[in-house]
Amino acid sequence: MCTTTPRSDHPLPGPDGRALTREPSDAAAHPSGRTNSKENPMTAERNDPTSTNRNLPATPESGPPSRLCRPGPETRAPSLGAPGQPGLADSDRRRHWEWLMRRQLAEAEHWMQMRVKHPDGGERTVAETQADEQEQRRQINRETVMGSLKHRRLPRWQHWIPKLVLFFDFVLLLYFFAGITDVNWQSPLSVNAAFATGLAGMVTVLAYGFLAFTGHRMRSYKDHAGTVHLDELDGFTKAAFGTALAVITVLAALMFLRIRSEVIDALGSGAGVTALVIPLAVAAVSAVANYLVVLIHAFDGSDEVHRLNKLAAATRRLARKAHRLRKRAAEQAYR
Repeated sequence: MCTTTPRSDHPLPGPDGRALTREPSDAAAHPSGRTNSKENPMTAERNDPTSTNRNLPATPESGPPSRLCRPGPETRAPSLGAPGQPGLADSDRRRHWEWLMRRQLAEAEHWMQMRVKHPDGGERTVAETQADEQEQRRQINRETVMGSLKHRRLPRWQHWIPKLVLFFDFVLLLYFFAGITDVNWQSPLSVNAAFATGLAGMVTVLAYGFLAFTGHRMRSYKDHAGTVHLDELDGFTKAAFGTALAVITVLAALMFLRIRSEVIDALGSGAGVTALVIPLAVAAVSAVANYLVVLIHAFDGSDEVHRLNKLAAATRRLARKAHRLRKRAAEQAYR
């Protein structure tokens, strides 16, 4: 707030209401420094032209009066303990949260810059691999919107069929080779049982691997209508498809012979047609199941879809770590 101080040239009011003035000294009235003691004061007052304004108040100056400003309450510096102001403990706590947030963001960036094996070969960072994944997804979505059926996936339950076929093939082959090597099932921990198990496992894995390989080769010739034309396959893929049919036929024949011998041993000479029907049924089921492995690998999606899955799998673990760190940093920022 501001107060006004009176000017030194303003007269003060007297007791009778008249302004009090300071009488000029003799030296000021007579510049020569001499005074005339005999001169009548009234005559001197009339002879002095300046005496008419002697008792009048001085004319105030045109400028504004000077003011002394004092700082108001709103301009005062707040004290440390004032209510509504953050304390030192709150400041330290906020500083610690910000430090944790920056650290978590730095760790997330570190995981995103880690190098992983790229499905196309070599290594790339997680961020670059995710960029390839997004680009592949945009291509698939663009072709799907244009009416392509090439990238359509099979139902999820059908994805389990090749694994089930692999398991049952192993069980049937183990049963077949166990009969050949004369395994005594009352003491399964024997050399014959180990040999039969290893032989059955080798045949099963090689057969399943070749059937899956043939299906992948056929999948690369899948058109936008969702079909594979055998006359459009190259020579190598045609040879692989023919070999796969031969493998399926051999496995079916093994199942037929093994089941037929078991039926004859069980029923003897009176087996008749049963010794033919049951083995044929088992052989047909085995052939269809193995051929289904080829078809599922050939018609389940496309090469682009499986590349997209491989790109996502390559960065899944590290990307999840980075996502968790970013989530924690966001929670620290909103505390």
